[in-house]
Amino acid sequence: MFKYSLILSSILSSFILPSCNDKEITLLKEKPVTNTEKFCYLKAADHGHGVIYNLSYNTQYQLSSFDGFPDFNKINFENSLPKKVYSSFDQSYFISYEYDSKGNLTFINFLGKDSRDKPFEYKSKVYTNTKEQIERIDLKMPVFDNILVTTFEYDNNNNIKKMYSIENGKNKLLLENLSFDEKKSPYINTSLNNLMMYYTIFSATIGGENTTYFQNKNNVTSTKIYSNSGDMTYTYKYEYTADGYASKVRVVKKQNGKDESYDENFTYTCN
Repeated sequence: MFKYSLILSSILSSFILPSCNDKEITLLKEKPVTNTEKFCYLKAADHGHGVIYNLSYNTQYQLSSFDGFPDFNKINFENSLPKKVYSSFDQSYFISYEYDSKGNLTFINFLGKDSRDKPFEYKSKVYTNTKEQIERIDLKMPVFDNILVTTFEYDNNNNIKKMYSIENGKNKLLLENLSFDEKKSPYINTSLNNLMMYYTIFSATIGGENTTYFQNKNNVTSTKIYSNSGDMTYTYKYEYTADGYASKVRVVKKQNGKDESYDENFTYTCN
């Protein structure tokens, strides 16, 4: 009897065990694979023409230094918002930023002393729409005799599409970003979008440069800047990191029948 019990046990095992193994193999095959997105923070940016920025962050990944920019290199945060920027080489001049209860930028304030040691303050009003996009800035700076009123239009991805200056009550198209890629801008995690808004306006108005990369979420591939000295077109061809951030850019600028090309390079720290 014992002999037959062993035989029966062996027969049952031969049916049961393969069934369990198949189930275990199926469960292993169906186990979901989780992909963890890396957040990358811009470490260094070489924009060509000798424009090189080096960026550092605190333990909360808030931008703490922005070396290479002439107006400021230090950033102070308050309630997780960048509140004040200044130069560690000359603290007599600084820029402060004011926000509403929702964290939308409301004022940009330029404060300091002029060459005669006389204090000055220039207060620029910022208007934000219901999508929390900056739609207008009444920019008042020491370098401008009058207030420079500028308005913005955006695409569906929150990139600056058009920039206008308002002259004699009429919109004058200043800059137009014609197309974008679907990758991440180098500056997307730097908190520089609001801080550099005044500079984006200034550089387009005075120097014909497109610095909307400080504000855009994606990378512009074609731009036109309208200037009294001749319209400028820019085209950009990108290389990307494995995490989808721009790493190298070939820029071609055309103006008055002349072409100029240069490269931009970006490096990151990721976690």
